[in-house]
Amino acid sequence: MMRSSMYQIQLPEHPNAIMFVNGTIARDRAGFFWLWRSLNSVRQSTAKALGCLQVKAGICGPQEIVMVSYWESEQHLMDFFRGEAHRQMMKFASRHPNSLCLYNEIYHPSKSGKYSHEPQGMALVYGV
Repeated sequence: MMRSSMYQIQLPEHPNAIMFVNGTIARDRAGFFWLWRSLNSVRQSTAKALGCLQVKAGICGPQEIVMVSYWESEQHLMDFFRGEAHRQMMKFASRHPNSLCLYNEIYHPSKSGKYSHEPQGMALVYGV
């Protein structure tokens, strides 16, 4: 008989770690080409940032991507926003203000998710 490998994690009373969700939608040809030319470098520079624990990039369609990243703290994410890699990412958006739709949200964990087999996301921070 196979045992279930599902588990939950124990969060501290006041967790520091956060989840950052950001997405990009190409609104015109220039935005479309920038999106596909830059996707991998954006993911890699985020993953290499101090305090970033994991990055998951998803393709929603030919014109939209979503990235979810897990950070040790909100301060680490804010430091990344002030860094050169993020400045380079935002350069295109400031030069072509109508080419991309950008959105982001920050989430603080309030309860454990469910995990199986190996730690992902918040389980990397607070896992068993």
